[in-house]
Amino acid sequence: MKRYSKNYYITPHLLVTRDEPAIVDFLIDHDEMPHDFEKTCVRSFFVGKDFHLVLYFPQIDDRGFQMFVVEDFSIHVRELFILKELFAQLIRHGSNTTLMKKAHYRVDSIIQMAHTFRALLHHEETSLPGEDYLPGSFSIS
Repeated sequence: MKRYSKNYYITPHLLVTRDEPAIVDFLIDHDEMPHDFEKTCVRSFFVGKDFHLVLYFPQIDDRGFQMFVVEDFSIHVRELFILKELFAQLIRHGSNTTLMKKAHYRVDSIIQMAHTFRALLHHEETSLPGEDYLPGSFSIS
């Protein structure tokens, strides 16, 4: 995975970055660039086995992109749950609710499909972590 100059690892497999040139490059490379920079935007895509989630904030005081990357997301499902909870907390606090709900939904959709993605991405591997991430069986506390 590409390393960024303006990044922060929340966990060893969950990166958040505000490196806008790198984010814009990724968006262009994956045909996900927003067309309207006056509206909030959530984009997600895969690069290899990594899940990328990009948020665009149009507010003048905080305009720009932020990207979350879950490395090998079908294996590191815990990081998806952490990301989902992060967005849930931001929604509860009223922080850019519409954008955070879109991001929350996108991450939740990936969690629901993680088992399928794991089978597709790691079909050749025989020893994988247990499937303790099924709905209702995981907590981040």
